[in-house]
Amino acid sequence: MTPALLLANAKVPPRPGVALLVPPDRAPNERFAELARQLVDVGEERIRGMDADGIDMQLLLLSAPGVQVFDKETAVEMARDANDYLHEAIRAHPTRLAGLAAIAPQDPSAAAEELERSVRRLGLHGAVINSHTNDEYLDAAKYRPIFEAAQALDVPVYIHPREPVAPMNRSFYDSPVLSGAAWAYAVEAGTQALRLIGSGIFDELPKLQIVLGHLGEGIPFWLPRIDNRYLASSRGKPRLPRLPSEYFAAHFHVTTSGMNYWPQLKSVIDVVGIDRVLYATDYPFEQQREAVRQVEEMPLSEDDKTKLFETNAKRVFKISTAPELAASPPRRWPFPTFSWPDSSARSRGP
Repeated sequence: MTPALLLANAKVPPRPGVALLVPPDRAPNERFAELARQLVDVGEERIRGMDADGIDMQLLLLSAPGVQVFDKETAVEMARDANDYLHEAIRAHPTRLAGLAAIAPQDPSAAAEELERSVRRLGLHGAVINSHTNDEYLDAAKYRPIFEAAQALDVPVYIHPREPVAPMNRSFYDSPVLSGAAWAYAVEAGTQALRLIGSGIFDELPKLQIVLGHLGEGIPFWLPRIDNRYLASSRGKPRLPRLPSEYFAAHFHVTTSGMNYWPQLKSVIDVVGIDRVLYATDYPFEQQREAVRQVEEMPLSEDDKTKLFETNAKRVFKISTAPELAASPPRRWPFPTFSWPDSSARSRGP
């Protein structure tokens, strides 16, 4: 995240079931304050933590819900400045950090332009969309320019979860068993992915690639039943040229973020194949060192561990060990300087 985004979040009117990170001195508790500090730190402290935890490189993406809670003009401006902020961090640590572009789906044409700028000029490796925007799903025709740009640039789109659309979220947010990352996020992001499959977008854009976290938000476990019920509901006249599982196998990659557990990971590898599974930590919401240890101890071959930890991500996101970065410096963001508590002892990134 950026200091400016935390400040902007603090001005968003509260909504039931929606938790936005704000500056540490305005956070409701110390846990949220520490998360804000860790997310904004894209400098030396983050690198030291990576060294201690056994991480060579992090691929960074703007934390949910990103810029998707703001009006169109604000969202477009803040996405651009967040990408410039990230670019400067990567320039300072080109062998340790890489990133995905923040975009504002509120303005699909501007989002497509920002994705192109971020890939071609800033050296970023794809886009992140934090699920719904204004309670609208991504299969709507208005969002096609974003996915068309991703295919043209040959970069993936990472669909990251957030709280479900408002009508659905009312059924989730009052239960700690259902709310947030426990269940609601997977339902929201998984619904987005399945709606994209059902929309026919992958026949229109046959090279488009999507990345889902949390072992595919549960979809790999459900694919046989999804196919079965899809065929039953079609009454022998399928509306798509391929089965949902076939689209998933050809157009989706999944990461292990928050789901580094052997029985579940083994099942997903059996379903989608090791080449489509990427290690992720979900830092700082999960413990980075513990996640590395869990995967290191799994009964995988060394070749499969190398794919999972490194080479799959390099291939999918087109990351080299030392990324070639754009020579031209990004513009400076026009936001006020943010003063952290005890700022003398805490790095805020480059």
